[in-house]
Amino acid sequence: MDLEYADSLSWETDLLKFDKDVVLLTNKVEYVTDVVPTNVVTGRFKDYSEVYRKEREYVNKMEAYHMLRNKYIFVVDVDRDIEKYNVISPSPNGYLPNHIILNVGEDVESKVNIIDFGFEAGLKTLFLEVNVDEDAKLEVNYLYIHSRDTPMYGEFYFKANEKSEIDFNILGFGGKMTHIRSYMDLLGRESRGYTLGSLIAREKTKTDVITNVTHHGDYSESILSIRGGILENGYLVHRGAARILNVSHESNTAVKSYLTIFGEHGTAHSIPMLEVDTGIVAGASHSTSVSKLDEYRLFYLEKMGLSEREIVDLLLRAYVEYSGVAEEFDIDWRRIIKL
Repeated sequence: MDLEYADSLSWETDLLKFDKDVVLLTNKVEYVTDVVPTNVVTGRFKDYSEVYRKEREYVNKMEAYHMLRNKYIFVVDVDRDIEKYNVISPSPNGYLPNHIILNVGEDVESKVNIIDFGFEAGLKTLFLEVNVDEDAKLEVNYLYIHSRDTPMYGEFYFKANEKSEIDFNILGFGGKMTHIRSYMDLLGRESRGYTLGSLIAREKTKTDVITNVTHHGDYSESILSIRGGILENGYLVHRGAARILNVSHESNTAVKSYLTIFGEHGTAHSIPMLEVDTGIVAGASHSTSVSKLDEYRLFYLEKMGLSEREIVDLLLRAYVEYSGVAEEFDIDWRRIIKL
């Protein structure tokens, strides 16, 4: 793909409320506030990134393209408690690669918000690597809004050490083709990882999301829970997999995926998976549902005095707000759905 780098980027919008700490441009980082120690790495990526350092037999084309054309890695060292840190990945008119590494120190409790825009006919690749030390807690809120002209590919890697916790919350409005892969490794004893997702596939958009977790440590715990709403001609796939290795004892996991089709022509697929390699497990469960609006539920709510439009709005709101990200940014989600 002989694509030109984006020479103009945009992130101003009245669709949501947010403050900017940093904006990730094509060749540099624009600093707005100085909250935590950061470093912009422009070479020797293997010294910092496991994505570049890994010895892998197979690398997909989008991953290889990102690694070839990415210009820098933005490294954030969260060494003290912070209430909020906002990272903006703007909307490009060409190709924009962004790569972030978050290192969270021991006994730190922090929140990082990543706001991913795609309003123009540009391609985006966004990579995130997260390392959380012992007894630390990190909340990552990831919001993406992509247009019907914007294809996007993202990979997210999380590592939780002993007695640490990672909360990964997603709210997404997919675009021309939004493809996201999330991998969480619970490495230490009593490590915890929770992924909550609100995925909305608007009309004539496609979204493919993978959420995976692997248990390495004893007494570790995870939940993968996705709610998805598919509007007319929208397309949404969610694949969620949890694996408990034979070195992880008394661990507990649950994979949940519930997708609802609003209208007659939407498409949805839900694929939850479990792989348990040990006989010493506290719990392992999975559940899934792909359905259209229940006629009996509609009938009941209409008898309660609600119109079909009000019912759809009520149910969509429940899906949008499920992950908690909408409240974080005070999102005008009804306008976003109509874009």
